[in-house]
Amino acid sequence: MLARDISMTKVGSAFGISIEVAAWDAAGANVELSCAAMFIREADGALITGGLAHLNAALDGHLLELREQGIFTAAAGECLLLPCPPGSIKAKSLLLVGMGDPADWSVNRLRDTVRAAAEFALAIGAHSAAFAPGMLDSGITPGATVGASAPMIDGLAAALRARSKLVDLGLAGKPLLQRWVFDVGAARLSGAVEQFQEQLRQRAD
Repeated sequence: MLARDISMTKVGSAFGISIEVAAWDAAGANVELSCAAMFIREADGALITGGLAHLNAALDGHLLELREQGIFTAAAGECLLLPCPPGSIKAKSLLLVGMGDPADWSVNRLRDTVRAAAEFALAIGAHSAAFAPGMLDSGITPGATVGASAPMIDGLAAALRARSKLVDLGLAGKPLLQRWVFDVGAARLSGAVEQFQEQLRQRAD
């Protein structure tokens, strides 16, 4: 069983799934499935930084190589599973999820991106999964990410709601997923915890 990270906080639950926020990135996420979101290019010609740069280094440069060669174009909703990542990545498997062109960016894009990642996690029977949005790492300005917690919660809820309906209809078995973690930087952890808690409270009212 995977150990919990000390810089992690549970913010609530949905459909019986624990929802948490952790100060780690896609390479350091201590879960079965780590999901990393990425654009088709960086905004305004920026270089990748932060968690995406760390992930690229952990993959020996293959993250950018896969995109440059068109193996993973990062088109909106595109997914590519790396089932055997190197030991420098803590998760058992890594999922790349496309967010499309940063020129068309809005926080609402996150809803569909998180839903795609969550549906993949449910489909492969992962017990735990984490999602790294990679927005700031791709040159998106902090101001353009305000309100991101709401669509991320909505995307996860949409996937869980759909699976619950399939279970009710006898078209799918009960999900194995027990934990879902949203990755944030250490400097933003406390603020992110409050934002996700508030979004979950609003949806429970």
